[in-house]
Amino acid sequence: MSVQHSINAQTRTVIGKKVSLLRKQGLIPATVYGKGFTPVSVQLEDRAFNLMYRKAGRTSLIDLLLDGARTSVFVQAVQRHPLSRNIIHIDFKVVDLKVAIHVEVPISAIGESPLVARGDALLNHALSFVLVEALPAELPQHIDVDVSGLDAMDKSIHVRDIKVAGSYKILTDPEAVVLSLAQVRAVEEEAVVETPAEPELIRRPRESDTE
Repeated sequence: MSVQHSINAQTRTVIGKKVSLLRKQGLIPATVYGKGFTPVSVQLEDRAFNLMYRKAGRTSLIDLLLDGARTSVFVQAVQRHPLSRNIIHIDFKVVDLKVAIHVEVPISAIGESPLVARGDALLNHALSFVLVEALPAELPQHIDVDVSGLDAMDKSIHVRDIKVAGSYKILTDPEAVVLSLAQVRAVEEEAVVETPAEPELIRRPRESDTE
């Protein structure tokens, strides 16, 4: 089940180029929207959001406390500054807790392959996400996949092998490979190439040499 988080926000009146003033005050401009929901411009504390986002990510349900009203949302998009990477805008999507949604959920590898542990292979993440259908409150933050059974190079884990621990449904192709092993290439020693000796310069004798 998704871990639910909460954060406070206030209605925003500053728009356009003036939002740069908000960022100087430690506030992030954001927009809240969704089906049947009138879009609202809001602002929230930079530090508070970053602390929450590290835990919540984009797959955890969030209680957005907007001017005293509680609204269930997901982080739909985060816009960052291209150089500083600071968050400059957030999109929150309002969800209906009674309607199932489709979300890409990250795969988390747990355990360790014996071959990887010995240094004979590398773990290959063929899929980093799978598409999941679930009610917003039942959406997993991530899906754990045990790789300890990958004890031979010809073994791999497919979507069909994932053990679903909850009421969600995986929509990704069951035959798709999620995790596999890659052969570690042996480091070849560079062959020492001997530098050929310079050929002896043979010149025709001058007439003076033969006299």
